[in-house]
Amino acid sequence: MNSGGTRRSLLGIRVSFVAAAVAATAAVAAASLVLSGCTITPGEPVPSNTPPASPPKSASSVIHGGLGRFTFRPDGPLEDNPIRVWYSAPHGSLADADILIVMHGAQRDGKDYRSDWLPLLKGTNTLLLVPEFSERQYRGVEAYNLGRTVNRDGDLRPHDEWSFGAIEQLFDLVVDEVCSSATDYALFGHSAGAQFVHRFVEFMPDARARVAVAANAGWYTVPDDSIAFPYGTEDAPVSASEMRPAFAQRLIVLLGLDDTDPHDDLLQRDRNTDKQGKTRLARGTHFFEQARSAAAEDAAPFNWQLLTVPGVAHEHAEMAAAALPLLGLTDD
Repeated sequence: MNSGGTRRSLLGIRVSFVAAAVAATAAVAAASLVLSGCTITPGEPVPSNTPPASPPKSASSVIHGGLGRFTFRPDGPLEDNPIRVWYSAPHGSLADADILIVMHGAQRDGKDYRSDWLPLLKGTNTLLLVPEFSERQYRGVEAYNLGRTVNRDGDLRPHDEWSFGAIEQLFDLVVDEVCSSATDYALFGHSAGAQFVHRFVEFMPDARARVAVAANAGWYTVPDDSIAFPYGTEDAPVSASEMRPAFAQRLIVLLGLDDTDPHDDLLQRDRNTDKQGKTRLARGTHFFEQARSAAAEDAAPFNWQLLTVPGVAHEHAEMAAAALPLLGLTDD
């Protein structure tokens, strides 16, 4: 995940927006420098003959200060699989706001996840994005937890069909839409979202997440080429022996010390997952230790961390609070 990566071209990205935030008035829209994307490159001087804004709530006609949502259509094979994005934005210019992308759990409840983060982000200059991968558009574990790397028969999909790529496209879209100077973002996922996040790091090492936090995942793709994908990396999109770039990225495996119920209804229990442990705490610890061993065998730099949260079980809001200081967000 190259934090200094060049912003990708937005040509061809088709986006439709659902008006869910308060729309700008016609007068303000006419006075704004930007109505749909940046027409003035960040850093370039504003032409002297351009009338000053009056002033808009932000440089975007879609993302405004406060709460809202829009619908994003990824480019390419996923263009018919729209993603609703719940957001929270600071008031005023968003050019210097940090960008935080949060991945929801198995309930596909993006709006609820946004609500859990709102009190945590008070006093920070953070644009929060919670993409909601609906069950209708992204059916089952394959399309969400596994990043759509495989189809329902377990066969590997081409790279451009992965839902992982939608995160990078969403970042590009938002950077352009709000004239942001951001070159990277923070990524957080809980439960099924943590499954998405740790595989995102494993299989998308050139993505621009400067830090990724995977909290309380139910099970993992362990870097072990003797175990078949998706539980291990035999026949995976990236093998353990090819994970040197991923090991160099900043991934934090965040585990609640009380997430130890082996009978949790949402915890997948079968022969393959139980080899990783009987609880989320055990499985997360196993994943981290196996990854560290794989990196050591290859003499690869290892920038992953394992952190635990005392007194917390499988609770998103509490895990989000524990993750907050790890994300490098700036004050308002």
